[in-house]
Amino acid sequence: MDIRIETSRLVLRPFMEQDAAAACRNSKSPSVAYYMPEMMKETANDALEWINHVNSELFDVNVPCALFAVVRKLDGQCMGCIFIQRKEKWGNVVEMGYYIADEYQGGGYATEAGKAMVWWAFEEAGQDMLSVFVKPENIASRRVIEKLGFIHDGEKTLLHNGEDCEFDFYRMYHVDDLPSPEWDAGSLYGAEQMGDFFDARAGGYNEHMFSGSGDDDYKKLGASFPKSSEAIKILDIGCGTGIELDYIWGQLPNASIDCVDVSQGMLDLLLKNHPDRHGQINIVKASYIDWAYPGGAYDFVVSNMTMHHLWPDEKLKVYRKILGTLKPGGPYIEGDYIVKDSLLAEQHKRRHGVITAGLAGKAGACKADVCKADAGEYHIDIPCTLDVQLGLLRKAGFCPVEVFDDNINRGNGAIIIAKKPGAGIV
Repeated sequence: MDIRIETSRLVLRPFMEQDAAAACRNSKSPSVAYYMPEMMKETANDALEWINHVNSELFDVNVPCALFAVVRKLDGQCMGCIFIQRKEKWGNVVEMGYYIADEYQGGGYATEAGKAMVWWAFEEAGQDMLSVFVKPENIASRRVIEKLGFIHDGEKTLLHNGEDCEFDFYRMYHVDDLPSPEWDAGSLYGAEQMGDFFDARAGGYNEHMFSGSGDDDYKKLGASFPKSSEAIKILDIGCGTGIELDYIWGQLPNASIDCVDVSQGMLDLLLKNHPDRHGQINIVKASYIDWAYPGGAYDFVVSNMTMHHLWPDEKLKVYRKILGTLKPGGPYIEGDYIVKDSLLAEQHKRRHGVITAGLAGKAGACKADVCKADAGEYHIDIPCTLDVQLGLLRKAGFCPVEVFDDNINRGNGAIIIAKKPGAGIV
């Protein structure tokens, strides 16, 4: 298979017959022999048989199973290997593994090769998640995979070389598009001010939101409102271009809607897209985080695909303001980006810290190893799990809190209905 991955110092490529002697020698270096004894090759002939077996029977991107030699550009030395393979007996995870021979360790080659392999697995081989198993005492390897962005996900006892062995288990999801084999987490995305972000994208926002399952998602959001001809009052926070308004009016044709958003560009398009409804629309350019919510003013409050830009403690404050602005019994209806795995939520949290760490004036806002910007200041995704989201709404005082639909946003989102206690119109 003709695959070649290049970094500034390395080439990752399939093993060739001329690598047999180096593969044998590398596999017998002390740390490799200790941590990966299954890779040991006693002779160059043994290594050659292994290379032919790998290339003819095991190399399959679709499974996936791929093993590359790690070669130094400077002198063409084969320094080790790196691979991904699906482990059916270990829960069908896609495992990444590697070794660098002892004589080449300490030069950052493992991290450089690891980045290249992560890039290839995510961007070329189409994987959504990678896993790594590491023996607890292998401190050097732990440092490498943590530097790559893998997150510790507990311990596992696995059969290894005929014995039950304890391993530390790490995972990483494909969250960002990695631009090259030498991607850098700190520069994947800049920290863009929220209003600037949406002003710049207002023109293509509707097309983006309708891609994939977008239309079905908005139909579901509209269906979460009851049908009524009453002249009720609704607050839409983070309204953007107001895509959801037509779906709401399909249920509540006489509703008047206050639309709050930080982007003037979005609000201008909202009015342009609803020329016959201006009498039922009141636009407010403001951040819904610090906007002065009027007490007991609204029959409904709605938000769609916006709350995932806030930390849980910031969401809680907004939820309490929403509770206060609703009439008794009034529902808050939220469609949002939800993750199904707490580890993925943690990965987004760390990603936020990396993106904001270099922002001027933010160093004093660090908490729990994460440098936090002001609430809603920057457009950065920080999604929660559904359990966390429901828990925050209940903590804010909503009751009952129910999931209306947990299959929006291509399976990564939910519509939640949370009611203010008391007798209301619904």
